[in-house]
Amino acid sequence: MVLMIIVARCRKGSPGTPGAKMLILEGGRTVGTIGGGIMEARAQERARTAFFSSSYEPKLVEVDHFLGSEQSSGLVCGGGQTNIIVRLSPSQDLDTIRKFVLNLISDMPSVIEISPQGIKLTDHVSSSFFHQRLIQKGDCWKFELGSVNLKRCAIYGAGHCGQALSRQLNWLGYSVKIFDARLEKRLELSASGIDSSNIGHPNETPTIVQFPRHTSAIVMTHTYQTDVDALEFALKMDFRFIGLMGTPPKLNRIYKTLTGRGFNRAQLTNITCPVGIAIGSDTPEEIAVSVAAQILQTQKTGNESR
Repeated sequence: MVLMIIVARCRKGSPGTPGAKMLILEGGRTVGTIGGGIMEARAQERARTAFFSSSYEPKLVEVDHFLGSEQSSGLVCGGGQTNIIVRLSPSQDLDTIRKFVLNLISDMPSVIEISPQGIKLTDHVSSSFFHQRLIQKGDCWKFELGSVNLKRCAIYGAGHCGQALSRQLNWLGYSVKIFDARLEKRLELSASGIDSSNIGHPNETPTIVQFPRHTSAIVMTHTYQTDVDALEFALKMDFRFIGLMGTPPKLNRIYKTLTGRGFNRAQLTNITCPVGIAIGSDTPEEIAVSVAAQILQTQKTGNESR
């Protein structure tokens, strides 16, 4: 059996952020984190009780991170969080978890529901995708977790910077698609273990880039022409954020070219150039950090290109 703890929500100061998860295995080994410290040590004590109970229904637990509270977590950083605690049994829950993971891998929309009645998977998904949500009404509650990863990025250009950005975003938990018109670069990606598409040209990618309104598009190809083609595609796809690696003179030239292709000034201002937070980055790895930071910033603040 496994005890799974999910942070459903938090208040300012909490080290546990919504969506954070920790698994506690019967042998005591843990995977992931919900904030660390004494809170997790207490969770392990709770797990020992859960493992030996004949029945254990999912629980919603509120904790405060300051001393003196009746529901103190033991931390003193301020704020608090709401944790969902559920015991997973191979005989009862393995098929449900397996199907959810397969849906997550294949971008198939579904929702896993956790309530005091147990855990179940449903294919009924509202038109507006969500990462997770906690629904409460009096003493009744239900926690829902969506299978579609809403942290997404399409990278156009598989050069040194594109590959470094792909690695950085994968490490941050993003679903990444990387495209390059050069077959040799796509083979290079495959050889280095980076997941890439076998489709190279931007105009061939619409069926591969799913959920564009939740996707950031970063253009850093190897030629001016492929940059323009990728930007033309990105503007038509209504990506949530469009970034271009380049300089102001390059952007001005691109503006003129795209204007000639029918785009107006308002549409062109959706392009952020140069992409990335100004940290004096020079190497591909440093550029990847600066671009990833800007993608995170726009997603957290809602200050998007469009």
